Amino acid sequence: LKAHISIRHPIIRKQGRQRFRYAHIMSSKKPTNPADRAEAQKLVSGLLTLDARKILAEATLKYPEVKRTVEAKVISSEVPEVNMVNSRMHQTFKAGVTRDLRWRRQQLTALLKMLREGREVLCGGLKKDLNRSAAEGYFLEVNLVEHGVQQCLDKLSEWTQPSVVGTNLVNLPGSSSIQPDPLGAVLILGCWNYPVQLSLLPLAGAIAAGNSVVLKMPTDVVPHTSAAVIKLAAQYLDKRAIHVMGGGVKENQALLKQRWDKIFFTGSDFVGKIVYQAAAEHLCPVTLEMGGKCPTIVAPSSNIQIAAKRIAWGKWMNAGQTCVAPDHIFVHESIADHFLEMLERTVKDFYGKNPKESKFFCRLATERHTNRVKGLLDEHSDKVIFGGEVDVKSKYIAPTVMYFKDDWKTFTKSKIMGQEIFGPLLPVVKYNDQQKVIDYINAGEKPLSLYIFSNNKSEIKSVMTKTSSGAALVNDVAMHLSNEELPFGGVGHSGIGAYHGKFSFDCFSHKKAVLKRPDASILDIPARYPPYSNWKVSLLGFVQTVRPAWQMNLLKYSALFFLAALLARNRRRAAQILHSLIDLVLGV
Repeated sequence: LKAHISIRHPIIRKQGRQRFRYAHIMSSKKPTNPADRAEAQKLVSGLLTLDARKILAEATLKYPEVKRTVEAKVISSEVPEVNMVNSRMHQTFKAGVTRDLRWRRQQLTALLKMLREGREVLCGGLKKDLNRSAAEGYFLEVNLVEHGVQQCLDKLSEWTQPSVVGTNLVNLPGSSSIQPDPLGAVLILGCWNYPVQLSLLPLAGAIAAGNSVVLKMPTDVVPHTSAAVIKLAAQYLDKRAIHVMGGGVKENQALLKQRWDKIFFTGSDFVGKIVYQAAAEHLCPVTLEMGGKCPTIVAPSSNIQIAAKRIAWGKWMNAGQTCVAPDHIFVHESIADHFLEMLERTVKDFYGKNPKESKFFCRLATERHTNRVKGLLDEHSDKVIFGGEVDVKSKYIAPTVMYFKDDWKTFTKSKIMGQEIFGPLLPVVKYNDQQKVIDYINAGEKPLSLYIFSNNKSEIKSVMTKTSSGAALVNDVAMHLSNEELPFGGVGHSGIGAYHGKFSFDCFSHKKAVLKRPDASILDIPARYPPYSNWKVSLLGFVQTVRPAWQMNLLKYSALFFLAALLARNRRRAAQILHSLIDLVLGV
């Protein structure tokens, strides 16, 4: 639509610095070729959203064809159910239903019961959608959520308590604290690769924090699992404050038009940008859980057998459709051949000689996704050292290793290194200089996870201190997700914000600053108020002088001692003020 408008509307020809260069494109009724359309899109992308909307509004008045296009686009993204649900979630939150700790505990208990009693239904849906075994369906999805919900139940009273913090000198006597507040009506956009875990873990955090929630399941990609979650949620959870719905792009567009108090999204960075732009319309905070290319370094000091086993497990579980899966391998030249032999042997141990017949090897989600991954494979099929079998109709691609040896030029310029693979292809390249690997990692976008297999402290320290990533693991992959004490989230293009455990509660909470002070007139320092005479300025200057912490603490205790001595002269008044201070500290 942007390109369509830019080609037809003369006002846009006056926008941007390259208007003369694109004049021949702007003046034509239709784009002559895809390159022209791409140039037009690039030009329009330089406009701010408000400017683009003004120009589009003028174009709809002037050109009927443009108006029809805009009307059709607006109508196509309207879902009446979404408006009603959004309104209900806001009303429920304002009524105070979700703030009640008893309600939160009831819903978390119901969610845990839903997971336990609905285990077979959920795992059955995962089997139909992704060919995931019952064991992996439970331990990689349902069980992780069970642990998350149980921790919310165990820690709810602790997490919801105000955190007492220090009070500065000018606010003495007084008490300061940080109160976690629920945000309001929140939207969670679930993801299809782990539809139970990536949908219900943030849901648990949102409930624990006291929010009303709309959870959108990806029924367009994983219909059976999504249908199971929707049905179970309707049976077990409070419909007034928790609504689980399905749908595809149309429903996503309708949901993103609404005003929310928080949007939690898991998916690709492409869609993440769309979510971020939509949230900006309402200044809505977001958590974006995205992916990227997770590099893995296998150093010469590593345990090759363990490295091969853990990398193979992390890479090929769920057929490589895991955001924290090892995306590509840098293996030291001195151990490359041995490592690849062990990797191939491990794959056979895991999935047999023919992984297609293994009940433990998953399938890709859609034929479209299978064709995309196949395209990456076809470009350098000559690099395949094992695997490579493809069956698009059954959405199967075998566990595949593509070995580029020491050909860094071909490796770095390949299509497979230009995007997140999100499939069972594993490109491998040799290295002899770790700094070269670090430089390559730093030249790209910051990954969601980074892995190094090494027993050399200097190698590990170099990677840890010279790179930036959402997480970094030594001698393992992906297992940080199972530790509820660690935050899970990206940095830069791999994500904004984090969750899991207490971080899920914080993700859906606002940290409200609370300061309580007594209103006794004797404690109201006159130097605070105008007019500011010389003695007031001198006093304020003394109190507000920047000092080391030990000096500030000494001043605080001296001030309190002086105040106590002053009040001792009037015991009755002192008793009243002391009583007020005790109430203040205890939060009465």
